[in-house]
Amino acid sequence: MSKRKAKGYMGKGPARSDGRLIVSYPKSGRTWLRFAFDSAGIKASLSHAGAATNRREIGWPFRGIPPALNAVPLVFLHRDPIDTAVSMFYQVNRRDLRRGSGRWWRMLLPLALRGALPPTDIDAFVLHPIYGVEKVCTYNRAWLDHLEGRSDCLIMTYEAMRANPAEGFQSILDFWGEKSTTGAALAAASTFETMKAVEAGRTGPATLRAATVSDANSAKVRKGNVRGFFDELAPETIKRALEIASRHGFTVVP
Repeated sequence: MSKRKAKGYMGKGPARSDGRLIVSYPKSGRTWLRFAFDSAGIKASLSHAGAATNRREIGWPFRGIPPALNAVPLVFLHRDPIDTAVSMFYQVNRRDLRRGSGRWWRMLLPLALRGALPPTDIDAFVLHPIYGVEKVCTYNRAWLDHLEGRSDCLIMTYEAMRANPAEGFQSILDFWGEKSTTGAALAAASTFETMKAVEAGRTGPATLRAATVSDANSAKVRKGNVRGFFDELAPETIKRALEIASRHGFTVVP
C-alpha cells in the first residue's frame, strides 16, 4: 500500500496516493465510516482538509483546497449543509470548546482577539459566516466543483449512506478494490445503536466518547438524523439557511 507525504497537507497523517483518503467537512459522517472500517481492520486516512476544529484551524474562513490534495485520489463525503452546521454547533460548544474546559480557557483569548469566538446560540451559530452553513456550503461546493469529472475520486453523501448503508459501504470498498469484507458486514457492525452503546459505555476510542456523560448533546454520536435541523432551529433561521444553501447550489428537501 503506497503512501506519500504531501507538503502543506492540512490534516492528520500523510496524504495517500492509493485512494484511501476520506475528506469531509466536520460532522458529515466520517466518525461512522471510521468506526466501520476500524471494525474490519481496514486502514484509511481521514481529513477535514483545513476545516477541522483544532487550535490551528477553528474560527477561520474557508481557505481553499490544500494544494497538496489537488491531484490526490480520494473519497469525498458531504452532508446536508444545514444539518452539518447544527451538528457543528454541538461539537464546538458542547465538546471541543466546552465552556470551562481546559481547551476553552486556552482558546478563549486567541479567538476573542480576532473576533472569532463561536456563538453559543444555535441560530446565531448556524448563520455565522465562519462557523455556520455559509462555510459548510463554500467548502462542499469547492470540493464538488474540483472533483467534477474525475474518475479517480468517489463522491458520497451521508444521506444516501443512511438510506442504504450496505450499498454505500460497498461502493467505497469497490472503489478501493477491497475484498476482505462486504458493505453489508460493515453496515451491520456500525449501526447507530452499536456506536451509541460503545460511546455510552466509554469503552471505545477517545474520539468516540461524550465530553460529559450527563450531556447527550456532547456525544460524538449524537442523533444522526437526516433533515433534523427542522426540529432545532427557528423558522426564520431555517428560511435564511435554506437561502444560503440554495445560493451555493444545494437543494434541501424536507
